[in-house]
Order: sequence, then structure tokens, then C-alpha cells
Amino acid sequence: MIDLLRRGLDEAITADQLAEALRQHASDVAREDVEQLAVVLEQFLRTVPDAIAAALTMSKDPTCGRAVAFATGAVLTYLFDEEDLLPEASYGSLGLLDDAYLVHGFVGTLRRMFPFAQPTASYAAPDERAVEVVASFLPEGVAPSLLRTCESTIHVAQALFLSGAGTNSGHEGYQLDIRVADAAAAIR
Repeated sequence: MIDLLRRGLDEAITADQLAEALRQHASDVAREDVEQLAVVLEQFLRTVPDAIAAALTMSKDPTCGRAVAFATGAVLTYLFDEEDLLPEASYGSLGLLDDAYLVHGFVGTLRRMFPFAQPTASYAAPDERAVEVVASFLPEGVAPSLLRTCESTIHVAQALFLSGAGTNSGHEGYQLDIRVADAAAAIR
């Protein structure tokens, strides 16, 4: 799947094609600026398959894998949704930028929340400048919302799949506290 996505991006995404799409949305921006922006966006988009591979590798870690796999599934659902914030049908390849921002933010959040589960897949996150450029491209407020979504998705996944359950990580025998008394009180 990763190689297929990589080949698809290699065939569909070029700096020239991105520059042309950008010009359609900003005829008042200098040609040189558009071309520089297109180069940054191209590299940002091309590293998405590596980011997905890193998340999938982390999903195999016995101490956090189930939670990571669940959260990765949610992110992949957004990535492949044709009716997301910036639909590719309306924005062309520029419509992939919200997806790419979410994927890169997600892997960065995974690395921060699970530092012990560094992926073995080779993935070099986009540099800070590229992340800032894409964040400034997205509609106002979208970039921080996507990053909050990454964090909350991982928190939900952690709650659903106790990290390390069933491994030698100190959680053997741990039972979740189901709240029968609270539920009974809620009925009254």
C-alpha cells in the first residue's frame, strides 16, 4: 500500500503542477514566490508515505501498538476520505495538503507521546519551516485543529486500549474499573 501511494504521488505531484494549481488561487502572488512555495509543498506531500509507514511500524510495538493501530486507522480514514476539508476533486493536488498536515502531525504526536516506540521505518519529518508554510496555507484555524485532532485521537485510543496490556510492562492482572454503582446512580 505504501509503495502504491508513493508511486501515485510521484506520478501526480510535481512542483510545476503544484505551481500551476497555486497560480489559479493567487494570481497576485509573484511567480518566483509561487515556484518556491510549490517546491516546499511537493516535498511535504512526497514524505506522506514515509510518515504512514512510520505510524504502521509503531502500531506493531507491543507496549502501545493496539492504541497506535486504532489511532492510525482514524487518520487513514481521513486521508482517504474524498469529502474532507479540502477535497481533491475541488482543489486538485492542493487538496492533499490538509491530509499531509494531519499525517505528519500525527506521527510527530505519536513520537512525542510514545518516545519509547520510535519507528524503525525511515521517516524524516518535514522541517519546521515546511510545517509552518503548510500551516499558513491552510484556512485559518485548521492547522491547530488538525494537531488537536491528532492528540485527542491518540488519547481516545489510549483509553480504549490500555498501553501495554497483556505484555510484561507491569499491567498484568490489571482490571478496568467498570462503574456499576455510578451507572446505577445515573438511572435514579
